[in-house]
Amino acid sequence: MHKRLLLFVIACVTILPLIFSSSCHGRPPKPGPDFIWVKAHPGPDGTSVPGHWKYVGPPVEGKVWVPAHRDPKGQWVPGYWKPKHPPKKGKVWVPGHRGPKGRWIPGHWK
Repeated sequence: MHKRLLLFVIACVTILPLIFSSSCHGRPPKPGPDFIWVKAHPGPDGTSVPGHWKYVGPPVEGKVWVPAHRDPKGQWVPGYWKPKHPPKKGKVWVPGHRGPKGRWIPGHWK
């Protein structure tokens, strides 16, 4: 009986942390250099502002950083790069993203 109880305790100690760790939320990957992490905080109107990346670097030619914000429906929109110029005919804007090996690929026209 002691052996079964010991096995049960060992199973609980090793398996339960794995189950609960999958529900943890970490910060999203850093979108590139010159970004700082802003911790979650209450906004000026009292609503909760989730943690997000803030761009603090120099201006980027041809692009504008749109800071994280709430849209008119109240949904949280993470910050993103937006091209300054209208789309080129026959091209689509590909936002910056991590490549297969984890390297940051800046937004570009494709």
